[in-house]
Amino acid sequence: MNKKLLTLLLAAGIAVIFVATGLYAGTDVPDTITMDKNQYKKRTKQPPKSAFIEFTHKKHNEEYKISCGECHHDKDAKPLDLKMGNDVQKCVECHTKLEKEKKKKGEEEDILVLENAMHKNCEDCHKKVNIEAGDPKGKKGPAPTSCTKCHISMKK
Repeated sequence: MNKKLLTLLLAAGIAVIFVATGLYAGTDVPDTITMDKNQYKKRTKQPPKSAFIEFTHKKHNEEYKISCGECHHDKDAKPLDLKMGNDVQKCVECHTKLEKEKKKKGEEEDILVLENAMHKNCEDCHKKVNIEAGDPKGKKGPAPTSCTKCHISMKK
């Protein structure tokens, strides 16, 4: 075989390996994600009263058939058309406020507050699931909507 052809095939093979490795590295999504907003701020008063929420990413995606765009969205709250391997920012990249401010009566929650964004995303979806399951208020059904169903107390 000709040296130029051999060199060209070797270079092409190496390029394919690098591209495949890069694509595979981007698809690594953890099965469970710890929703720990406190890692972004200093806790000075006391330890958390409840365990951090373990979001079952794989279960929501595969078992419940929830697409990526139902949680991941753009700055206008439009769903992102994500595929495995796409880069996805963490919530805190856009929802940058880490402390809640006192809300005035009738005022909407500030969606840039990380905690508000997480609550709204989960609660709205869970209520929708429960309404579809037959509860007109969306509070009772297969998807948890009360605080203590997701925020498990650490007290013994």
